[in-house]
Order: sequence, then C-alpha cells, then structure tokens
Amino acid sequence: MSRHVTFMTIDDAGHYSSEQRAEIVAAYPEHEREARAKGIPVLGSGRIFPVAEETIACEPFKLPRWWPRIGALDFGWDHPSAAVELAWDTEADVVYVTKAHRASQQTPAMQALALKAWGEWLPFAWPRDGRRETLEGAGVALARQYAAHGLNMLTSHARFADGSVSVEAGLMDMLDRMQSGRFKVFSTLAAWFEEFRLYHRKNGQVVKLRDDLMAATRYRKLTLAYVSGAGTLPTSTDGIWLIFTRAGDKGADGTGVGDFTGPASSVTDNIVTFAGTTGKAGKDSGVAVGSLVAGPASAAADNIATFNGTTGKLVKDSGVAVASLAPKANASFTGTFSPPANAIALNTLADSAAVSVLGRSANSSGARADIAAGSDDTLLRRVSSALGFGQLTAGMVPAGLVTYAMLASAAIASNSEFQLGTANKLLTAAALKSTVAYQTLTSGASVSWDMSLGNNASLAASTNVTIGNPTNAVPQFGFVLKITAVTSARTVSLSANLVPAAGVESFPITIQTTETVFLAGFVDTASRLVITSVLRT
Repeated sequence: MSRHVTFMTIDDAGHYSSEQRAEIVAAYPEHEREARAKGIPVLGSGRIFPVAEETIACEPFKLPRWWPRIGALDFGWDHPSAAVELAWDTEADVVYVTKAHRASQQTPAMQALALKAWGEWLPFAWPRDGRRETLEGAGVALARQYAAHGLNMLTSHARFADGSVSVEAGLMDMLDRMQSGRFKVFSTLAAWFEEFRLYHRKNGQVVKLRDDLMAATRYRKLTLAYVSGAGTLPTSTDGIWLIFTRAGDKGADGTGVGDFTGPASSVTDNIVTFAGTTGKAGKDSGVAVGSLVAGPASAAADNIATFNGTTGKLVKDSGVAVASLAPKANASFTGTFSPPANAIALNTLADSAAVSVLGRSANSSGARADIAAGSDDTLLRRVSSALGFGQLTAGMVPAGLVTYAMLASAAIASNSEFQLGTANKLLTAAALKSTVAYQTLTSGASVSWDMSLGNNASLAASTNVTIGNPTNAVPQFGFVLKITAVTSARTVSLSANLVPAAGVESFPITIQTTETVFLAGFVDTASRLVITSVLRT
C-alpha cells in the first residue's frame, strides 16, 4: 500500500478571505505562527529563536568595502563542520550572515580549500575544542591544522572579554539582535535557515543536533565582544586581537566613496595627475611644484600672459586682450595683390563644378580645369591616356590584388561562425583545423564550456568538478572532453544536459593523477549531449 502526504498552509484554505486568514494568524503567539499557519515544525519545548524568518531574511547585496568582516568555524567530522562569514554595518550596528558552508567527514585540508575561496585575508574565529589534538592530525591541534593549510585562524579560541564561553549569553545576544532588527541573513543560505527552523530546547536544554551553523554564528559574538570596546591598541603580548583592513574606506566627513587609489611610490612635492580615464587612479606626474610658473596677484579676463623677467618662472598680464588679435572677417590689402607665376587664380578655385576634381584630363600641358563626376558609383581612373571618372575595368585589377587579408574580415568564416553555422562564408583549412583543436577549460566547482569556440576541450581538474551545460551546442556535431587530475584524484559530475548512453560508466566518476580520461559523444539537440564512451588511458 502506498502513502501520500499533502501539506497545506492556511493560504490554501480558500473558504477564508485574506482578511480572515490574517486575523487567524495574528491571534497565534508570534513564535507559533509559522508552525500553525505554514506547517514549519516546532520541536521539544520550543524554538530557541522564536522569530519569523521574513524578519531576518534579506536579499543578497554587494558589501561595502569598509564593513568589517569575519569568518567563524565550528569543527566536526560525523556531524558536519560548519563555517559562516559575517559582515558588520558598524554605523547601523547590524550584523549580516553572508556566506555559509557545511560538510561532513572533510579533512582540514579540504575545508580550508573551500573556505579560502571567501578571501585568504578573512580571519576565522573558532571554538575552544580547536585546541584538541587529533590522532589523524598526528597530535597537532585542530586550529593549527587549519592554519597550516592557509586558513587565517585567530591566535586563540573565541571567548567573551572576561574569558568565558557562555552558550546562553551568545544565544541571547543573537535573539536580541533578531528581535531588534540588527541581525540579517542572506535569503539564499538555505542550510542556515534549515538549522534555524529546527534549533530548539528539550527540558530547557539546547539540543545539540544539526546546530553546526548556529554554533559557528554564535562564535562571532564571542570574538567581536572580546576584541571590541574601549582600550589601548593591541600589542604582541595580548592574548587575542583583530584588526580589520578597511581598504577603500571613505573619509569621516568627506562626500567621496573612498575609491581613489595612488601609486606604490612617488617623489616628494611632485604633482598628482590622473592615471587613465576612470577618474579613480592617480600617478606621479613627474612635475615638481617648484618647476611651475607663478602668476600675478590679479589679471584681466581674456588678456594674454607674458613672461615677467628672464627666469621663465614668472608671468604677468600683458594688457593685450585676445579679442584684439582676432582676424578680420574680410582681409584687405595695401597696394596691388599679385599672385606668383603659375598660381591658380582665385576665381578658378572658388567657382567649380559640384562634384569634381581640379586638374588636367589630357596627357598634355595646359590650363587646369574641372574633371567632373557625372554619375554615382564611378571612380577616377586613367583610360587611353585621359583622366576621368568611370567604371573599373578588368584590365585595371592586376593578378593578386585581391588578397586573403582583404577577404578575411568579411568573406572568411571564423571558428565560431563555422561551429554555429551563422554565416554564408568561405571556409579555410586553417579555420577547419582550429575547430577540432582542444580549447582549454578553466577548472572550478562548475566548469563552463562554450562550444562556439570548439567541440573538443581539455580540462586539468584541480578540484572536484561538475561539467556545466555546454552553451552554443550544434546538433550532429561530435565532441571530445579530455580530463586529467591535478595534485590528487578528482571526481567529475555532469550537469543535466550531458546524458551518458546506456552501458557507459556511471557518473560521477573518479580520475586518478596517473591517467587521462576522454569523454566522447555527439550533440543530439542543443540541450541534450549524449556521452557514448568513457575512455581511460
């Protein structure tokens, strides 16, 4: 016998009006509304954070560069290790959870590799069990293992200013911020909200189950509490301290956004000029302030400046206005104007045919005259010893005049045009050869493949990868993907459009560093690419 469970919310109760549904929901205690109206479960003796999700969720946005940011890490193995990144709007005193990561049975090396992608500069807070030495780490404390793999771990575990690590104090701070609108979470962090919904107490005690991201978020409070507040600048003798690099910080009273940058070095007293056209970068102009000329205390507008003395460093108001030097509209001459011998008379230049050139049409000496273009689509050429406008004749084009370079920009198909079949153009042997050459794909969690650049590709996987859905795939074309593993064995998964044929090795597959694997197949449709074989060499 099969079973089926149907979930309904109060919004599915069509016999209530929207006003009636709102009144019913409003009658429930706030922390019970999601359970009663939407079916979101409440476990044990109640949720730790009786707050509606919509009051803390926010759409992701680009973080201002001057906001302090910190990572927080909760260690685990069978239960997941978890990490979050938090940003602090210090002006509004709002903390944002911007990233979340959760994984089980991952070594410090693998966890560090994933978290360094958030920024190798990002400091990470960690709990006191990070001092514990593990057999797998050959007696090295967990926090030191993560640091050895390049994660920027704080020098000591997270704690309050008095040295305590109270769980309840951290939870109450989070709840206070949630209820006062000073705690927000990017709405895309599904794993974080999953734990948030199920985080509860039983018999008054916090249930330590599926709470990894919640714990990592709480460590943020312990660390910021310990490093914030009044006091002196940190020294090397302090137990723990944290400095946020506020790159691009705006001025306290300025109106700019703090995005102007200068050169790495400069000469004292040299003038700063813009580097490029962005208006956001400066450079040393190489011009010293002392080399500039000095002007008078005052001057008349539009007067010409002249040197004052012989130093070349002082100028003065000449008293001569620019307007007094302007040429007259019509020049006048004193005496008789006489042009040089063989000069073209003024009336010849001024009065000519509408579309013409001036010269001699016959191959003989004599007076110049207009050579007129009587009709469109003609050119100036010499025919039978005479110069005139007319059509191009076959005899005027010598062998080899129309070159490959002249054709290439308009008549020769590019690799992409050949792949996509988007133009009626000539196909060269070189272009045909380039279509079957391997294009190099970039390794990453998701690998992009634009088949307009070639249906054959190679990938050196430096991490576990998923081959994304290829773009610009043309049906009836075959393809080959050559994959090698860098540093250590890697797994390869496929996106939905890549379909292994029956009998082909199942995906995901594992590739060792000692082998090369070829995925061969053909394009059935633009969204269905069939893999017909997996060849290992």
